Amino acid sequence: MSEFFPVGVINKSSQPYQFRSSPKKLVENIIITSKKGTATFEDYLKKLHVASFIVVQKGNIVYEKYFSTLPEDQNTLQSVSKVITSTLITNLINEGKIDINQPIEKYISDLKGTEWEGISVRNILDMKSGMDSKSIDYESGPFTNPQHKNYQLESALGVLPKAANTPSSVYEFIRGLKKDKAAGLAAEYSNINTFVLGWLAEKVTAQKYTDLVAERIWRPMGASSNAYVCLSDKGVPWYHGGISATLRDLARFGMLFTKSEIQNRKEKLISFNQLKEIFDAKPIENPIAPFKWAYQWDLANDGIMMKAGFGGQALYIHPEKEIVIVAFNYVDKDWGMNLISDAALNNIIKAVEK
Repeated sequence: MSEFFPVGVINKSSQPYQFRSSPKKLVENIIITSKKGTATFEDYLKKLHVASFIVVQKGNIVYEKYFSTLPEDQNTLQSVSKVITSTLITNLINEGKIDINQPIEKYISDLKGTEWEGISVRNILDMKSGMDSKSIDYESGPFTNPQHKNYQLESALGVLPKAANTPSSVYEFIRGLKKDKAAGLAAEYSNINTFVLGWLAEKVTAQKYTDLVAERIWRPMGASSNAYVCLSDKGVPWYHGGISATLRDLARFGMLFTKSEIQNRKEKLISFNQLKEIFDAKPIENPIAPFKWAYQWDLANDGIMMKAGFGGQALYIHPEKEIVIVAFNYVDKDWGMNLISDAALNNIIKAVEK
């Protein structure tokens, strides 16, 4: 991504976290059974053209494979970036700098007198702002139709090609948005919500996004490599999908949501109550999966929380069992996500526990 877009650096720690390496044959020896037959775990990942894959339990790397990337490569996280942005917000909530139930205009005065007025921080965190109902309605053209709200957001940021109606200011574009429906009625996935969260974090702290991620997350967790976030030509971060990081550093980030890490950090980044809200959120009716999007997380069921990104990037966390799984991938010719199956995920969890 840094070869195509301007970026801002998220600085690593001077004292990197030291993973322990304890490979488990039980993970390596998993056999995946599907309608197409059986396959070894490695062959299964290769068929999904997974670029790299890691499984961590309590700081022990029990499985790690690099197929088409190197350990030092900073891979695009795409929408997995959203939960890094939302973690900044939970951190600021837990420090008392943000009241989750207050309307957004209390913190971003530029949104006073707009249709954002009265929408709570909670509703924006949970994708319930009501400001954008069609970001993942592909028939309406979120990535191809210049009239689409998502297209206008991303063309203003430089993610998508500029069109005749591309906003000159992404902030003015956000200010001018009209509601699709009342806030709080429905969880609807939208990059616009995450953009407002990033703007909120910068407004409350008077700091740049890159510095906030570095100071509050990346350096304290012991990141071994710099990460970076893509920027618009005016220096505005892609809060919703612009971060690139190494496989191990994203796994380390995932560990922050495990039981022992939450306790050790005295619930500063994420609290047990916030974690419970993520799992307790009511799933939406959807034929693909029981999405929740509470605190920007896609799924939280059967003890596992998950956030995926375009192309098949995925972060899975079992907070109670302290297991973190990260996969980096890329889109196939049909633009498929190629995520690992629920059966494969359950096989990994069982093998790690043994």
